[in-house]
Amino acid sequence: MTYHILKYTDSSLPDFLISEVKKRGEFAEKKALNADELKQAYEETDILLVSGGTIITKDTYDKFKNVKMIADFGVGYDGIDVNEAIKRNIFISHTPNVLNDDVANTAVALLMNTTRQMIEAQKFIERKDWENGAVMPLGVSFTGLKVGIAGLGRIGKEIAARLEAFKCDIAYFAHGKKDVSYKFFASLSDMASWCDALIIAMPSTKETFHCVNEEILQKLGPNGFLVNIARGALVDTDALIKALDNKIIAGAGLDVFEQEPKVPQELFNRPNVVLTPHIGSATTYTRMEMAKLVLANIDAFIAGKNLITKVPGTRDS
Repeated sequence: MTYHILKYTDSSLPDFLISEVKKRGEFAEKKALNADELKQAYEETDILLVSGGTIITKDTYDKFKNVKMIADFGVGYDGIDVNEAIKRNIFISHTPNVLNDDVANTAVALLMNTTRQMIEAQKFIERKDWENGAVMPLGVSFTGLKVGIAGLGRIGKEIAARLEAFKCDIAYFAHGKKDVSYKFFASLSDMASWCDALIIAMPSTKETFHCVNEEILQKLGPNGFLVNIARGALVDTDALIKALDNKIIAGAGLDVFEQEPKVPQELFNRPNVVLTPHIGSATTYTRMEMAKLVLANIDAFIAGKNLITKVPGTRDS
C-alpha cells in the first residue's frame, strides 16, 4: 500500500524529517497545493504531519475522510481534538521526553536572565552607561530563591533538578503529591504567595486556560518573577501587562505567547522582561531526536505495530 502523507503545518520542519517522510509514501505540503490538489488531498491523505499548535477540529476530520494517523512533531497536542480522533479510531503520536532537557534549560536560563538582568546588563554596556559612571542595579540571587513549579511532570522535574544545583528552595503545584522531597501545594494561589519565582510547566487545557491571572500575579507580588515555557494560553496576557505596568510583580521571562507569533508591544523594551520566540526545544540535537521519534511512530503505524509514543487515550494499534 502507498501511503499519502500531508504536511499540514505551515511551521518549518527539519529537512531530515521531510526527506525521510518522502521515502515512506506520497508526500505533499498543504501550503504548496492549489484548490484542486487540496481537494484531492482531502480524499487521499492517510497521515497528517503536524507540529505543536496545529489546529485540528471536527471540521478538519470531516474534510480528511481517510486520515488514519496524525504524527505530531512536538510534545504538545492542545490544538488537536483528541476526543474526536478517538471516536474515529485515528492514531496520534507526539514527541515527549526527547525535549525535556532543552526546555528545562530554557526555563532556568529565562529565570537567570530575568533575575540577574542579563539582557539589560548588555544594553547598559552598549549605551555606555557603565563607561559614563552609572551603576548597574543589583540583581536577585538564585541561592535560597523560593521557586514554585506549576506542573511537576517530566519537564517540571528536570527544571527542579537543575534548580537544586543552584541551592534554590523548591516547591510544586499539582493535582496530587509526587514521590519527591519538594514542598507540595494543592493550590496555585497558595504557592504563588509562597514563592519568589513561579515557573509554568503545565499542559494547556480548558482547565488551565489563564490559570495565571490577576489574582495569581497579585499573590506573586512585587518581588516575584514569572517564567512561562509551557503554552501562552496559561497566562492572561492583559493581566500580566497590567502587573508589569503597576509593579505588581518584579519581572517575567516568556518563551510562549497567546497569539504566536504575534507578541504584544507592551512587553517590549522592558528591563525586567526577557522574551524568546518559543525556542524551548530549538537545538539541533533535540530537533533531530524529535524527527527520529516522529519517523519511528510513522514506521510503527505502517508496520501495524503499537506506536512508540502515542497521545494518552488514543489507540495503540
